Amino acid sequence: MIKVIFLALVSWSSPADSLRMETINGKQFIIHRIDEKETLYGISRRYGVPITAILEENPTADGGLAVGQILKVPYVPKSKVQSSGIRIHKVTAGETLFSISRLYDVSVDEVKAWNNLKDNSLSTGQELVIKKKAPATETVSTVSNKSGVHIVASKETLFSIARQYGITVQQIREWNNLTSDEVKIGQTLVVAESMVTKPIEPKTEVKAPEVVTTTTPKVDTKPPAETSIRISEKVTGTDEVKEGGLAELIEGTDGNRKYLALHRTAKVGTILKVRNELNNREVFVRVAGELPNIGANTNVIIKISKSAYDRLGAIDPRFRVEVTYYK
Repeated sequence: MIKVIFLALVSWSSPADSLRMETINGKQFIIHRIDEKETLYGISRRYGVPITAILEENPTADGGLAVGQILKVPYVPKSKVQSSGIRIHKVTAGETLFSISRLYDVSVDEVKAWNNLKDNSLSTGQELVIKKKAPATETVSTVSNKSGVHIVASKETLFSIARQYGITVQQIREWNNLTSDEVKIGQTLVVAESMVTKPIEPKTEVKAPEVVTTTTPKVDTKPPAETSIRISEKVTGTDEVKEGGLAELIEGTDGNRKYLALHRTAKVGTILKVRNELNNREVFVRVAGELPNIGANTNVIIKISKSAYDRLGAIDPRFRVEVTYYK
């Protein structure tokens, strides 16, 4: 036993806050003393061990860490990196395909494909090939920024892209004819108004006088239909109104997918822009009725349907919002 521990210490360089290496029931552990402000996540990243593996050996750590507490961290040998960027991971006792995939930020299917595995079974000491992902998406995205076009990278959302270019989520939706906030990796988005082609709008303006002179019913009905559907953040010749206060959920709208609202002063059919002041997420809603004037709700300026509530990422029954609309 002493010889095994000695060999482990020779082949392993101990971090400053680790006490020693121990072999318990045939498994190697790093004995770690908790320092101030340390977390399970930080310890997991430091030793390259999944948090779940640490909790399996230290069940009480799930309730929190205390300074000076001793943890048994399963020892995971560092993978070998070949010249081509391929890593060789040696499987240790208790490891699974899922824990290994989490360790290298890859998927289980990728590990199985790289190693021609037909199932999820592994054996201790087995060597697995782990390939490094090329950040091709991010490189393309950086180049495209200069041309007013953005290519969606991993983990990006419409909200993060809008913040990056100083525009709104609604503008991205309109410029790209999007019907939802879902985007895919590699998707090309227009992020500058100068890149938007508008062949339809000039034609509509030129044909408007012809509608008056010919009084053709079919042509005359198209402009109102388009303006009733299109939601714009800028309406010329009107007064902008901004209000701040609390928003509430309209009860009984769980199955309704429309973005509706109850407002005290805006007319029925008015389009309102509602911004959640906690996370800056926005949604456009249509006024469906008047907000009841109840004494207990004097600070509530708007009630919204469940779909709008979810789109704003709200988690509280009442939350601070900013409401913008035009008279």
